[in-house]
Amino acid sequence: MIFDLKHKYRLWVWGILLVTTVLLLAACTGTRDSAGGNEEVGADQPAEKEILYYTCGMHPSVKVSMEDFEAGNDKCPICNMDLVPVYKEAAASSAAEEHGEQGMPAPEIKLSSRAQALAQVKTGQVGFRQLFKDIDTVGQLVWDERRLAYVAAWVPGRLDKLHVNFTGTEVDKGGPLADIYSPQLLTTQEEFLLALETRDRLRQGPDQEAAGHAGSLVEAARQRMLLWGISGSQIQKLEESRSAGTHMTIHAPIGGTVIHKNAFEGKYVKEGDNLFQIADLSRLWMEAEIYEHDLAHVSVGQHVEISTQAFPGETFHGEVAFIEPVVDPRTRSVKARVDVPNPQRRLKPGMYMNAVISVHVHEGMAAPDKDVWICTMCPEVQEDEPGECPECGMDLVKKPASAAGAVLAVPREAVLDTGTRKLVYVEHEPGSYMAHEVVLGPEAVAEVDGRRMRFYAVKAGLKEGMMVVVRANFLIDSQSQITGQAESIYSGALERGEEDKPPSKHIH
Repeated sequence: MIFDLKHKYRLWVWGILLVTTVLLLAACTGTRDSAGGNEEVGADQPAEKEILYYTCGMHPSVKVSMEDFEAGNDKCPICNMDLVPVYKEAAASSAAEEHGEQGMPAPEIKLSSRAQALAQVKTGQVGFRQLFKDIDTVGQLVWDERRLAYVAAWVPGRLDKLHVNFTGTEVDKGGPLADIYSPQLLTTQEEFLLALETRDRLRQGPDQEAAGHAGSLVEAARQRMLLWGISGSQIQKLEESRSAGTHMTIHAPIGGTVIHKNAFEGKYVKEGDNLFQIADLSRLWMEAEIYEHDLAHVSVGQHVEISTQAFPGETFHGEVAFIEPVVDPRTRSVKARVDVPNPQRRLKPGMYMNAVISVHVHEGMAAPDKDVWICTMCPEVQEDEPGECPECGMDLVKKPASAAGAVLAVPREAVLDTGTRKLVYVEHEPGSYMAHEVVLGPEAVAEVDGRRMRFYAVKAGLKEGMMVVVRANFLIDSQSQITGQAESIYSGALERGEEDKPPSKHIH
């Protein structure tokens, strides 16, 4: 009896051991199958992203290599924050955004009303305006070459008397300058008087042909004296007095100021020697420096406002008369000659002047030459016929015609120049901003409520009525550049898109 009980107990033990063994084998087999299945699934998953380097979300200029990071350099040397990895795909995407690849949508920035108030966001409207470009330049007053005259000796002789003794003397046209003694001129006068006497005597005789020849000699002598500078009135006096003078008076050909004198009493001169130089200072030239980037905007006939330190607060006016055809290789500029009236002789040659040339800007999108209807709630909506706004359903109103020559203009403060392109942030709805790449013309000014404000002429990228950010656009643009893990950390600075951002694991 006892033997049977022992035998049964052994059978039960061996059975339990057998069941346990089977269960363990089944579990091991399942584990291997599960592991194999996991390996297959893992093979289908994408490979781990390649890390290029580590950086700081607050200081993107910090770049730490993987070797240095694994060696323990895992903190930002500037703010001691934990460094975050930068992956190859993210870097390529950022580079593509930086270079503005085609087909990539512009990021939209949304700000709460509180964030707008903190950032002091301000917007302005794009519209058609008359733009003027002020070209500020400098120049120097010089003689008007068209109002210069040289007084030369027409016959050789000796200067016995000067009526103008010093440079700077004002003379009238026809006024006396000097008396010259010339033996040749004296001989010509005597020949003229002899021809007159012969002509008068032969006229009383029967030989009229000889009298005619004598008259021809008189005219030849008269013409010779005219060519030597003797005026017609002087010849008439000589004909009336019938007495040859030993000296001839040299007269001023124009009225003006004697700016050069090379005549002295007792000096012998040769034919052609310059004795005086006279300039009419009632009109001067200002030679203004026009640089290459402004050259296309300057043309003959434009009005110029001129000022000088000699007369502070006073403005003179002139007009562009000539533009030199050659660029100075040293200054990269061209001289423009400006006619400046100077009736009171207050302006002096040699003065330095400041000049402003106001040019009407025509570059850019021109205002429509026909009537258009717009929505007061959606200014960017424009229709050729009256009706309802397709956006809000309000009745369209007729837009007043723009001034002649107006072009589409955007405030200068709204433009962000990245070097390779120009961006403007447009407010599509309150608190929602999107970057628009624009093509701009020259910078110009316009009168707005009695003030001169600066604008850019718009060639493409914007429409009339758009509201653009003119203040805090740098802050908005900086937020749009934060991507990846740094975006989840720092986008809260402007309280944008909190519902879409994962919680941050960094504490700063």
